[in-house]
This record gives sequence, structure tokens and C-alpha cells, in this order.
Amino acid sequence: MIVRFKDGLRGHNSLQQLAVVAAATVLLGGCSAAISTTNAAADAARTVTKGVLASSRASTDASVTEPNTPRYRQTVAFVDSQRDPLRREAALGQGEHIDALADLLDTRRAELGRWMQANHGELFVAEHDAESIVARLQARRG
Repeated sequence: MIVRFKDGLRGHNSLQQLAVVAAATVLLGGCSAAISTTNAAADAARTVTKGVLASSRASTDASVTEPNTPRYRQTVAFVDSQRDPLRREAALGQGEHIDALADLLDTRRAELGRWMQANHGELFVAEHDAESIVARLQARRG
């Protein structure tokens, strides 16, 4: 590496100039090493985080049958808030609310609609709350 100094360092001896060049080289070299180490650590942390999040989602949302999973709670909340439209659509055997419920239950829409239509009288009785409706829907899978 050849370094040429302009007027700023004239009058200084070559030992001082060499010390300035050496210090700059060490500092800049150290910075790039620290930056590359930091980047590698950050990349590794992101990779691990993505893996943990993916496996967490896969294990918590894999089944609606477990009452403590987020997906199960979403399904019960959906049935609770959309009970009247679901009841009307179940009488017809189809509709957008049944489609959304089928997606939450991870089942075929047409199959769920037919089953809900065939079991409409037993499914939507006054004493059944949203959780018992979801339990009946799950029990149909056998």
C-alpha cells in the first residue's frame, strides 16, 4: 500500500507518518472485522428466530382440537360472534361464513356445509354455546 501525504504532514518525520498510517490501518482493519462479526451474529440470530417462530406456529396452530391453542380460540370466537349468519347458512348448506369456518377448521367447505345442513337441528339448539358447537364440528371428523 502506498500512501502519499499532501501538505498537511510536511515537516513531520517519516516515523510520525508511519505511525499515523499504521494506526489508521489498524483502526480501519479492526472496524471491518467488528462489522463483519456483528453482521454474522445478527444473521445467525435472525435465522434462529425465524426457525423458532416457524416451529412455534406449526405446533400451536396445527390442530383446532386442543382447547388451549390460538386457532381453537379463534374458531370459538368466530362461531360465537357469527352464530346467527352461520345458523342461516347452515340451513342452506353453504355461504361465506361456512367457508370461513371451514378454513378455521381446516376442512373442505362443501363437506362442512353439507354436514351442517344435515345436522342443523342438533347443532344450533339454544343450550349449545360456541364451544359446544365447535366440539360437535370436531367430533364429526371421528
